Amino acid sequence: MAPGHRAGSSTRLLILGCVRLFQPVHGYFIRRELLSWQVDDWASVHPGSIYHALRSLADQGLLDEVRTDAEGARPPRTSYRLTDAGEAMYGVLLRDSLSDPDDPIAFLVAVNFAPSLSRDEVLVLVGQHARDLRDEVERAPAALAAYLAREDSPPSSSETLRLIAARAGGELAWCEEYLARIRSGAYAFLGEEPDWVPSEEQVAEAIAAGAGGAVRVGAASPAGPAAIETRNNQS
Repeated sequence: MAPGHRAGSSTRLLILGCVRLFQPVHGYFIRRELLSWQVDDWASVHPGSIYHALRSLADQGLLDEVRTDAEGARPPRTSYRLTDAGEAMYGVLLRDSLSDPDDPIAFLVAVNFAPSLSRDEVLVLVGQHARDLRDEVERAPAALAAYLAREDSPPSSSETLRLIAARAGGELAWCEEYLARIRSGAYAFLGEEPDWVPSEEQVAEAIAAGAGGAVRVGAASPAGPAAIETRNNQS
């Protein structure tokens, strides 16, 4: 991943991807949706940081503040949508995170937005991820042997290298299984017929909670389906 994109990449991708699913959409809905994905558990995203991330992305020109609504005593709610720059950055972060094995949290986020790319492109990107992991796994025994030959560290500290290698091996095994599933036709990707359609109740709930526009079907959160397709004409 390019150094300029690495800092906070998982959070930026998560926020841009979620806004992209439901745009135009206000911050309260984004926070509610992301908490339903349990991002505070697996993505290290603190609930209180979501509003800050939205404002920061808007300041960077990646999100556009569509409107601010005030109703009664309720705090004003600002709705956002991706700008052209935000759409481009979403693509860069998604592709980098799928192909680069150095940020496991960003990879976890990216896998859940992978259906917004074509099947062939996901195969290429995750294939690169798997090749890099395979190289790491193959280098691990020699690295461990060299470490154990040193006399400046206690032998027990070698367990860190063993753990890193085990994690890489586990992720590599998952990548190979995931790639096989994609090759066999699993899931729906860009340009294909959706493999999941929300119920009328889910659509109604999303609209009532603040989702707008034509929300994309096909992506899913780690905790369950996240995309609700609404065909209302809210602006």
